[in-house]
Amino acid sequence: MPKIQYIIASILLAIPIICTAQQETFPLYSGDAPNTKVLLDKDVIGNGGRIERVAIPQITVYKPQKTASNGKAILICPGGGYGIIAIQHEGHQIARWYSERGYTAAVLKYRLPEEALLNESWNVPLMDAEEGIRFLRRKAKKWHYDSDKIGVLGFSAGGHLASSVSVHNHPNKDKQPSSRPDFSVLVYPVISMDTSITHQGSRHNLLGEKLNSDLENYFSNETQIKNTTPPAFLVHSWDDTAVPAENSIRYAKALNQEGIKSELHLFEKGGHGYGKGNIESHGNASRWLELSDQWISDLFSE
Repeated sequence: MPKIQYIIASILLAIPIICTAQQETFPLYSGDAPNTKVLLDKDVIGNGGRIERVAIPQITVYKPQKTASNGKAILICPGGGYGIIAIQHEGHQIARWYSERGYTAAVLKYRLPEEALLNESWNVPLMDAEEGIRFLRRKAKKWHYDSDKIGVLGFSAGGHLASSVSVHNHPNKDKQPSSRPDFSVLVYPVISMDTSITHQGSRHNLLGEKLNSDLENYFSNETQIKNTTPPAFLVHSWDDTAVPAENSIRYAKALNQEGIKSELHLFEKGGHGYGKGNIESHGNASRWLELSDQWISDLFSE
C-alpha cells in the first residue's frame, strides 16, 4: 500500500474510536460522601461487571458527539434490587443510546443501602440521586443543554430511586440547584413498598432495620405524588414476575389524579431486567427506547 493511502486508512480507522470515546467520570461529591461510616478502598465487582459494593459514588457522563446536543440531559439509575448495580446493560448501554440522539446522558453509580457501611443507609441512594440531578443542573450551561430539561431514568429498583427523586425533593442548602427532575422514564420500576405488589428484595435491602416503620409509606412513591411531581413515561410487561405491573399502574393513576402528564405502556411480554431488550426475546417491549425519546420530544414541544 502506498504511504499516502496507508496514512488515510489509518486516519479513517481511528475516527470511530475518537467518536465513541465520549464518556468522562466524575466523583459525585467534592470530598467524602455524606453518611459514610466505613470507607472502602475500591468497588467490589461481580459477574458481568455488576457492582456489588460502591466505594465512591460517581457519575459517568456521555456527551453527544455524532449529533449536536438536543438541549436535554438524563440521569440513568441502573437497577439491581438495591443489592447490586446492573451498571452495564441498564446503565452504560442506555447512556450511549441516548447520547447518540443528542442527549447528555449520565450513569449514576449510587451507594447501596448497606447498614454496615453507611449511617441512615435507607436515605443514601436518594441522597446520591438528588446530588446527581444537581450535578447535571450545575453543568447545563457549560455542556450546552437547558437546566429545565433534565430528566431521570431508572430500571427496577433504579426505577424506585428515579421515582423517589421525583416525589421527594429535599430543601437545598447553600443555594444549591434544585434536585427535582423535569421528567422521568421508569422502566419495569419498583414503585411501592406495599407487600402485595413490591419486590421483596428491594424492600428488604432498602429499609433494613426500618422495615415495618413509617418509611414503608414514605417510600411507597405512588402515595407521595403532589402537583409538583414531574411527568413520567412508564414501561412494564404483564408477564413481569419479579416486579408486578401494578407498580407502574398505581404510579400512573396517581399522576393522572393530580393532572400530571404521563404515558404508560403495558406490553404483553417482556419479562424483567432486559435493559434495551430485543424483539426476539422481549417483543414490542424492546421498542421502549424509541417511544420514550418521542415522548420526551413531544413533552417539550408543546
